[in-house]
Amino acid sequence: MNVIDKAIGAEAHWLMGRVMPRKFLGEVRKHLHHVAPEREKELIGAIRARAEEVEAADADMATDASSKGALAIGAVVLAAFETLLPLFDGDDRRTIRYLQHAMSPVLRRPYDLTFSTLNERDHALDKIEKTCRVMVKLYPARFEFDFQRPEPGLFEMNVRRCFWHDFFARHDATPVTTVMCAFDVNFMKAIDPAVSGLRAERTSLLSLGDSKCRFAVLETDDPLRGYGDALETRFADGEDGEDGEDGNG
Repeated sequence: MNVIDKAIGAEAHWLMGRVMPRKFLGEVRKHLHHVAPEREKELIGAIRARAEEVEAADADMATDASSKGALAIGAVVLAAFETLLPLFDGDDRRTIRYLQHAMSPVLRRPYDLTFSTLNERDHALDKIEKTCRVMVKLYPARFEFDFQRPEPGLFEMNVRRCFWHDFFARHDATPVTTVMCAFDVNFMKAIDPAVSGLRAERTSLLSLGDSKCRFAVLETDDPLRGYGDALETRFADGEDGEDGEDGNG
């Protein structure tokens, strides 16, 4: 491993292993302070303890610095799901929907700062592609990405394999993967069609049973078009099994 790879791995470990768990648990703590203030400390402690157990049990997945960070946030999310489930009367879907909500603000500011600088009409799509190619280097080797420009005015980033999908499937909790999918909304929201002439969409997800996660950025003349996300439409409608069909945009 060269110096650059080590630096990227260290950054990913810090971001996913430290920053994301801290911010995510901060959002969870806000909810507990509102609904169960007398148990807030107890439940946060239980989540952290359970996450440590999961990390130790799944240590074989942590093969490098990036995957150690990915395992850390995955373990915290799984532990939060297991610990908070009774507060949602054992309702898996409501618990997951809440955790998606808690994850969505995580890393919002960095995404906004990164993509706001790309919201220019001059070669905007090329800049988006270049940024995505750099950002995926933060992810563990277990991820498999491919990038395509199938036609002018369209850039696609496809995720063929996902560390978190593998992790939650190992724990028979595949739908909980969608909690990790929730923070990708920040990337899509940060692309402003009114400024860049581009819009973002996610039409399929591994966590919903599709063969890939398809992210696309497309040229648009509609400044109000915004982003579209299969996670919001399909998970809300109860389509979270292993028999989904890929969207084609």
